[in-house]
Amino acid sequence: MSVLGINEIHKRIKKHGLIKNLGQRELKHPEGVGIDLRLGSVHKIVKGGAFIEGDRQQALGSRKGVETKEVAKFKDGDENHPWIVIKPGEYYLVQTVEEINTPKDLMPLVHTRTSLFRSGLLLLNSKTDPGYVGQLTMGLTNLSPFPVKLQLGARICNIVFHKIEGKTVKYRGQHQGGRISPKKVERQV
Repeated sequence: MSVLGINEIHKRIKKHGLIKNLGQRELKHPEGVGIDLRLGSVHKIVKGGAFIEGDRQQALGSRKGVETKEVAKFKDGDENHPWIVIKPGEYYLVQTVEEINTPKDLMPLVHTRTSLFRSGLLLLNSKTDPGYVGQLTMGLTNLSPFPVKLQLGARICNIVFHKIEGKTVKYRGQHQGGRISPKKVERQV
């Protein structure tokens, strides 16, 4: 597996819409091998009851997520983006401003920007499968003993695209399009 360089990422952005809503900095002056993504929305968990059931011979397992409430959202063109204060131990689900359109030959991996963990913030994420389209959703918590201020639109992570050799299966999961959490019981796909 190899990693796409900035020139190839930009080519795929222009030709295939690999990343939408990208900031000017990343279009004109990216650095390194990946693209920085920005904080787009913050969602607080307001009701629990989540579970993930194991698969059975007859059917895949069921699951239920948490209920969330959006507490802050990035508005493109607004110069005064809101701030959120993340107190010690608080946990949020966050989404990127950018949307990705993952082709079958790439697997994006998201890495936390060092400015977050140097402030005590932990960004929890996963790989993204080929075929996924939408904003990325991640967990964000404050592990430090102090509150941390974070502005909407701040760069929070870096996405690196790995080229896949061999067959892939397109993502067909229920989080397609950037859904935050399944509020009702559903069968996994």
